[in-house]
Amino acid sequence: MPASRRRDYALILLASILWGTSFPGSKLTVGTVDPLFLTFARMAIGAVLGLTVLAATRRLHLEVFCQPLVWVLGAINAAGFELQNEGILLTTASKTALLVNVNVVIIPVLMVAFFRETMTRVKVAGILVGTFGVVVVATKFDPASLAGGQFAGDVLVFVAGVVWAFYVVGAKKMVDRGGDYVALTAGILATTALLAAVPLFFVGWPLPTDASGWLGIAYLGLVPTFTPLLLYVASMRTISPTVSGLLILLEVVVAAVLSFFFLRDPLGVHTLAGGALILFGAYVVTRGD
Repeated sequence: MPASRRRDYALILLASILWGTSFPGSKLTVGTVDPLFLTFARMAIGAVLGLTVLAATRRLHLEVFCQPLVWVLGAINAAGFELQNEGILLTTASKTALLVNVNVVIIPVLMVAFFRETMTRVKVAGILVGTFGVVVVATKFDPASLAGGQFAGDVLVFVAGVVWAFYVVGAKKMVDRGGDYVALTAGILATTALLAAVPLFFVGWPLPTDASGWLGIAYLGLVPTFTPLLLYVASMRTISPTVSGLLILLEVVVAAVLSFFFLRDPLGVHTLAGGALILFGAYVVTRGD
């Protein structure tokens, strides 16, 4: 394996670990911070960090904001985080990590549509297995669960995962065009923050009322936002999103472990079984690639 690919595999694994910490962090934070404000504040801090890196390295140019796709990706990213933050308020952090990562079985379909990747029977089988795993996690085969608030949260974070599948494919398209991937990352975060601020002008600016809320925002903005996104975008230079989707699933394990210890998230048989199906489906899809 070329050294560049080994490097990019390492970048994805590090990104997935950092992203994995964001799920229990978000669950703890939305208890004291409005979900819409959390999206804006987290993205704004990440954008400031990215723009600061660009300025410090004398690579800060505004041309990235002239690219329509950067604004489209910002809108998709904002919608995904709004849905995730609203959903995680109703469901658990570990289930959120599982359901958000359903995009690993959707991305191959989009890669076929936009990049003409081959869709084999093995990939189709993996997608079906992963989708069935989502049904197991969200419904537990119990019709009564469909009426609960947790199911509503599951649906919101599931839709967030679908939205982010389009985001990943769009980011891959931009990376393939070449250019500064650090500027691309900072540009996406900046447009995400700007667009995430729009709803706040209609619902007010619900600022956190205690230090724990601000602490949660600071952590989410400084640690699992700019850095992992930068690492992930950089890895797209040599690795297909179909393959990297499997490696990103490490964040599910990190989120589940941290949620169990810090949030006492229950790991019921349906969550474990459905999660195993999602992971296995992703593995099958990747093998088919």
